[in-house]
Amino acid sequence: MQAEIARRTGLSPATVTNLVRDLADLGQVKVTDHVHHGRRAKLVEPNVRTGFVLGVDLGRSHVRACLVDMSYQVVGEAFQRVERGTSSDEGLKLVAGLFEKLLAESGVMRSDVLHAGVGIPGPVDQMTGRIGAANLLPEWADIDLPAAFSKALGLPVTVDNDANLGALGEYAWPPTLREPAIFYMRLATGIGGGLIQDGQLVRGADGTAGEIGHHSIDESGPLCRCGNRGCLEAIASVPDFLHVLSSAVGGDVDVDRWVELTRRGHTTAVRLMEDLARHIGVAVGNIVNIANPNTVIIGGAISVVGEILLEPLRAEVRQRALPAATRSTRITQARWGDYAEVYGAAYLAMAAVDWAPPCVQVLNHE
Repeated sequence: MQAEIARRTGLSPATVTNLVRDLADLGQVKVTDHVHHGRRAKLVEPNVRTGFVLGVDLGRSHVRACLVDMSYQVVGEAFQRVERGTSSDEGLKLVAGLFEKLLAESGVMRSDVLHAGVGIPGPVDQMTGRIGAANLLPEWADIDLPAAFSKALGLPVTVDNDANLGALGEYAWPPTLREPAIFYMRLATGIGGGLIQDGQLVRGADGTAGEIGHHSIDESGPLCRCGNRGCLEAIASVPDFLHVLSSAVGGDVDVDRWVELTRRGHTTAVRLMEDLARHIGVAVGNIVNIANPNTVIIGGAISVVGEILLEPLRAEVRQRALPAATRSTRITQARWGDYAEVYGAAYLAMAAVDWAPPCVQVLNHE
């Protein structure tokens, strides 16, 4: 009800009337006469058919996409596995193909899709639209990412790091989480992180903030693809863990199979999961010391094993971090699992067209 909006927001009835009128003129809400408790009232509802946005999570081994209306309703979703090391041209074709599939299956007109948010597994410099550290994602180096995706999709596009979008998905989809600081860690083929502090998505000077996968936890450790030694992603390499487990079970094992074997109590699978948790706990302990988040959220395909991963991870964090820093920090499994990144991508697109409630600042406005 229009009167209820005024009561809850503290705005004057006249101000609410003017704002509702402006939104109705834009076609974003519809206003109808209504009788409430015997009194005439104005019912204000979002006009969910005014448009849609596209969210895309382009990982190293998959593409996930969804079409969303302005009420956070997913009207279509699609998923496809891809080969590691897929070229940028092929990646763009895959994303465009999933978009066409979503349009065909949902019945949504292309002209009704207003914007797209895209997550990629690497840091994105928001000033240049390019990879912030080209050696982390060489297939996409020197490409103007928003322009390339916009050409492939025929839409305005905003691009960001997938772990940043995972943090957004957990924090703002829908906008119910109200905490000063969260750190989100994505555990999949690679390891990434995203930080939201005081309602602000923290990207850093060149988009590399939160790259926890390249936090060095052993200066004498193996060489990482970033050129450093002993990075978390090199020591806790998911492909290496899968190789060990494949040898133990006598056949190829992917992440989903590792999760399944862990849940069934397979000795080697569980031990490897505990080893992974301890390595991650070293890096998370340092993040807790530095950023002191209220919540550390573990997401990605591996996180679905739950407490088998989280319990040893928490123990390592307690050992590594200051007691004062861990006192109010909880470490939990992601609400949305594999979907956090694609929901965050949709939220990014919603923010670009001023749909998203301002629970977190994600765009750098001049």
